[in-house]
Amino acid sequence: MTSSISSGVDRRTVLQTLGAMGAGATVGKISPVVARAGWSSAPHPMAQRIFVIDGVSHCYNHAAYNRRIKRASVNSINTTYSFHKACTPDAYRLTYEQWERDWQADEVMDIMFLESHTDMMIMHSVPMFDLHYDGLVSNEKGAYLKGNFPDRVLWYGALDLFDPYDAVIAKADQLIDQGADGIKFYPTRINFETREPESWLMDDEKLAFPVFDRLQSRGVKHLAVHKLVGHVGPKTAALGIDDLYKAAEAFPGLTFHLVHAGWQNFEETAALMSARENITAVMEGPMLFPLFDMDAFNKMMNVFMTQVDTDRLIYASTAVNQHPYWIINAFFDYQPPEDAPYALTEESKAKIMGANLARYHDIDIAAQRQKIDGDKWSRAKAENGLREPYAMQRA
Repeated sequence: MTSSISSGVDRRTVLQTLGAMGAGATVGKISPVVARAGWSSAPHPMAQRIFVIDGVSHCYNHAAYNRRIKRASVNSINTTYSFHKACTPDAYRLTYEQWERDWQADEVMDIMFLESHTDMMIMHSVPMFDLHYDGLVSNEKGAYLKGNFPDRVLWYGALDLFDPYDAVIAKADQLIDQGADGIKFYPTRINFETREPESWLMDDEKLAFPVFDRLQSRGVKHLAVHKLVGHVGPKTAALGIDDLYKAAEAFPGLTFHLVHAGWQNFEETAALMSARENITAVMEGPMLFPLFDMDAFNKMMNVFMTQVDTDRLIYASTAVNQHPYWIINAFFDYQPPEDAPYALTEESKAKIMGANLARYHDIDIAAQRQKIDGDKWSRAKAENGLREPYAMQRA
């Protein structure tokens, strides 16, 4: 039996427990919804009909040797682990020791495609070079996955705009030559020398626009930017979304993927997307809300489904932070409240879970199904069903 997930846990309480990104909080109590969540090797009925493309997945390096600014990196890792604890049932939860290491690309593939209903994923490399020597999710891992498993993996390479322009362009050319399908940006960092935070804006005509122009001239169509997590007002403008108005208007041929859309500022995000058609809402983080606060998820969906084009809503799991199995099943099972001003059809779910990304990346879903049907993950699931979550990591 597949498990339906709902919750009465207050989101504010959960977020206060988890802390803001970098706060280093740990979870004291696990959501009763997660504690009750079941697992089955049998496929969810909807998985036979909906092609799932994970909009953001990561292959982390949490190992101690990779920590550049040690206190800040440990705080970030601890917060990430807190989310893992909050969203994983006891029987499948990893210990801190099992979690705190360098995750390998091939094991991430097994988690995504052998242990969940994911059909494809976008591997996001991460340019957090202030906290981690390899950026936390290295470009090397992304290039390896894209090069070896092109039928399963799209890759957004990490580009650090804090580097000098010539270095940025050289790295951009390298990523494109390695097959990157898009570029991932982080607009904030801790300065190596001053240990103070610094940032840049997407609408900076001197810093950002020349890079965007160069990327576009090389055929890049997709730019993803980390936003909203940690945004608290004018002092953190780079984590806000106002700078996307001008950037999206200046580059109508680019698609700007707003990563963590729905984390906060629902109405503001809807207004931005209504004004700029080349912006998507990548719901990395908010797709976890059904695991600990269905009310928050209902509010977000109410805004997005009534004020935003459904063709621009994108599922993302944050895997392997959290296991995609429960996140996917939760959305498959989700139905809005009876008094909701919209209906969530299976067609809409299919768009959000994969069809929208397939359209953006010119993927024919029927043809793609044929490509992956005979690979080792499809064969193993057909013969044995899903493997238990984190089976190898727990072993």
